[in-house]
Amino acid sequence: MLEKKKQPDHLGFLTGLGSANEGLIGGFLVLNAVGRPAEFHCTAPVKPNRAQEILFGNTLDGFVCGEQIAPALVGRTKVELAAVFTNDPNFLTAPDLIKAPLGIVFSHIQPEAVDRERFALWEATNDQIKNEERNVVAKGEEYPSSEKSPPSPSISTVFGSSLENLPFVPGVDYSGWRETIRGKNHLALPVSYTLKDGIKISFDEIVKRIEPFLKFIDSVEPFERIRLAVEEAQKSC
Repeated sequence: MLEKKKQPDHLGFLTGLGSANEGLIGGFLVLNAVGRPAEFHCTAPVKPNRAQEILFGNTLDGFVCGEQIAPALVGRTKVELAAVFTNDPNFLTAPDLIKAPLGIVFSHIQPEAVDRERFALWEATNDQIKNEERNVVAKGEEYPSSEKSPPSPSISTVFGSSLENLPFVPGVDYSGWRETIRGKNHLALPVSYTLKDGIKISFDEIVKRIEPFLKFIDSVEPFERIRLAVEEAQKSC
């Protein structure tokens, strides 16, 4: 009888404090399934030189966050991660360098702030239409424009932020992520992710990996812990 593979039981939170021009400090907090800290890592301030500022232009923040800080911090972890979350889209420039699905945290919503039933219905309808469209296109036919995905129920108004409202970051294609509500958490997760053994997992499978955590963890709160921990570390420097 084949032994069932144990699911990763830790979640990572990744962010940056400051700016690339002034010196960006990266912070990475790993929590267990009930929200207790398992690991914490941070960088010294990363400050590009003047030549890099000129040559990288508006790609500088994305390069520093996504290709220098993120893999360095996540690479230090000793535990397997179910996913890594960030609140800064500059960290999305190189998701393939992170050894776990990389998601985006928008907000911790209040129960009265959203008609979750209405959103769930929209999400299901949207998925159904997308599946039908894929099947029609696969047959070489054109999908009727009248059947295109319905507009979302004012997601940007309800949540104050969404994928469509994130700032432009050179090299980041937001279509690689999909929004979802889990408990009181408003997130965007990868539409797919390839595990280290080469197996590709879907959005739904990624959701299953993180759902046990979101019963106990507010996905916004850990970023405040990181900020306070970094400030405390700087006092002792």
